[in-house]
Amino acid sequence: MDSSQLEIKIAELEARLEEAKIERQAAIQKAVAARQGEVEQLKQTIVAMREQNESTRAGIREAVQSAVVQAQNEITQLRETIVVLREQMENMRHEKHQAVQEAVARSSDEISQLKKTVQALRDEMENQKIRFSEETQSARVASRDQNQHLQQMIVALREQMERANGR
Repeated sequence: MDSSQLEIKIAELEARLEEAKIERQAAIQKAVAARQGEVEQLKQTIVAMREQNESTRAGIREAVQSAVVQAQNEITQLRETIVVLREQMENMRHEKHQAVQEAVARSSDEISQLKKTVQALRDEMENQKIRFSEETQSARVASRDQNQHLQQMIVALREQMERANGR
């Protein structure tokens, strides 16, 4: 490319950049206008909600007073229920204590058996470790002996080959 082509290309790019700026400004103005309408709608909604809020406050006051009366009645009933439930809970605690004692008695034998099983498994695992160590040691010794034997055979074969070749 020569300089005139570069200048043309630069001019084209500048024109595109200017068009993009204009489009962006138009989009911004459009968005601002849309937001203004939305803000007005929100203001009207707020006014309507405030009016509705004021009208419902009176209804809420009446409902609160009615709820207070109902709550007082319910509190009285609940207090009576609490007394009954406390008695039932005390009975349940006693039954639970008995059940726990029975479960402890039943499980003590099982715990003892499990401890014995664990000890037996530990002993077996230790024996297996010892056997594995012995087997590993035996394999190492056998491997070492085999390597020595093979090295001796190599030396002997090399000497035979040298004698056969007359060296």
